[in-house]
Amino acid sequence: MNELIENYILYLRDVRKLSERTVISYRQDLKKYEQFCSDQESGITETTYEQARRFLAMLIRTDYSSNSVNRILSGVKGFFSFCIRYEYCEINPFSRIKGIGGGRRLPSVLSHEEVKKIIEAPGNDFAGIRDRVIFELLYSTGCRLSELTGMNLADVHLAEKTILVHGKGDKDRFVFLTPSAQEILLLYIPLRNARQQTRTVKPDDKVSLIVNNRGHRLTPQGVHYIFQLYTRKLGIPKKITPHTFRHTFATHILENDAGIRVVQELLGHENVSTTQIYSHVSAGRLKEVYKKSHPHG
Repeated sequence: MNELIENYILYLRDVRKLSERTVISYRQDLKKYEQFCSDQESGITETTYEQARRFLAMLIRTDYSSNSVNRILSGVKGFFSFCIRYEYCEINPFSRIKGIGGGRRLPSVLSHEEVKKIIEAPGNDFAGIRDRVIFELLYSTGCRLSELTGMNLADVHLAEKTILVHGKGDKDRFVFLTPSAQEILLLYIPLRNARQQTRTVKPDDKVSLIVNNRGHRLTPQGVHYIFQLYTRKLGIPKKITPHTFRHTFATHILENDAGIRVVQELLGHENVSTTQIYSHVSAGRLKEVYKKSHPHG
């Protein structure tokens, strides 16, 4: 890959402290731009405005979704901002290129009954109790998958009913535990400790909260596999992922009159505009508010 793009990738990882998954996405997107420049026989910092428009047209012709096109454009714009800041070039040819519309899809949300069904599905062996901890923590805290798998035992404060979450960009925040999440953690932690005592594990595994059957830190892929197992087992028609629980957490507390700023803090969003996608409410909730609020309701 081009050395300048590699420098930008290192900047994202080491200076902006973006997650490994996000950095990988930037790398893949910038590879597309690098290939385009190669096809155009142009240096990566020598793109003209006309070529920038051509790049956008190429992305659209490739049948990427509007979200993917806009994400790739954002990555390239960020790369040029980096280049201008460190004097690798003087002009950002993408500054006048706007993303494409297409509407933002509302995230899938589980009902209270569906959440209860999933949380109660695991068995009483180590794997089952661990799986319930995963479901309870995601629904109790609204944390991201990377934040869940990055949790350490020392981050759990059962007496205060909180967990310290290590968010994007090294931004930490405290999230809260429901009584049921606290209860299952009290049951899980001794089992987790006993499992690790009989196995040889690395230092990072020893401090991790969520571990697999071998006592190693559970990976994001491992969590996705667990969700796939329970989705098939329960026969719920919706696509259920860890992010579905995050959407559900935000929607449910908004429906119970939490303010959007509160939800922003709990989710760890830097900008409230990111949180506003969760401000949709069900038709039933709208009717309920209308009846209570309108004089003739």
